[in-house]
Amino acid sequence: MFKPTVSVLAAVILLSPAALAEGAKRVTLTHTYDTRLVSNEDGAAELLADLTRAAKRACTSRVPALGGAYTDMKCTDSLVVAAVRQIQLETSEAGTGLAPSLERIALTQLASAD
Repeated sequence: MFKPTVSVLAAVILLSPAALAEGAKRVTLTHTYDTRLVSNEDGAAELLADLTRAAKRACTSRVPALGGAYTDMKCTDSLVVAAVRQIQLETSEAGTGLAPSLERIALTQLASAD
């Protein structure tokens, strides 16, 4: 059975305490998802959970001085919002619908930019 998938690429500039020592670095997230997930709430919740997990992995860095890992939640949130915004643009261009929860995230990001 054919499963339509699309990749979303989100990028942010990471400015975390761990990154400041080495200068700001660009963090990107590429995630392939089933396009059928974006139009209903159950699929949107699953997609959002996947995006959040992937963003946390991308925004986690090892901090030798602390002997552990540091996850920059601001970076994580920015990546998720950027990914949802990209998904919104792709669904808009394709003429398909977007689940209300994803639409709210994309619109909140637009409103906060103003």
